[in-house]
Amino acid sequence: MSVTPTTPTGEEERAQALLAMGFTATQALLLAATQSEGEHIDLERVRSILDAGCAHQLAMRIFL
Repeated sequence: MSVTPTTPTGEEERAQALLAMGFTATQALLLAATQSEGEHIDLERVRSILDAGCAHQLAMRIFL
């Protein structure tokens, strides 16, 4: 039986990016799946507020 490699989904790629920003796995998965008016959260906006000194917990409250 052979195993076929799978391509990461957009949600998985967003979750990986959020993990790299320092979010926990649970936080990253929640944020990656979050949509507002059919659009996912803007990862650059998340990165921007973290770079400005926003704590991860506060960022969660802002985006969820």
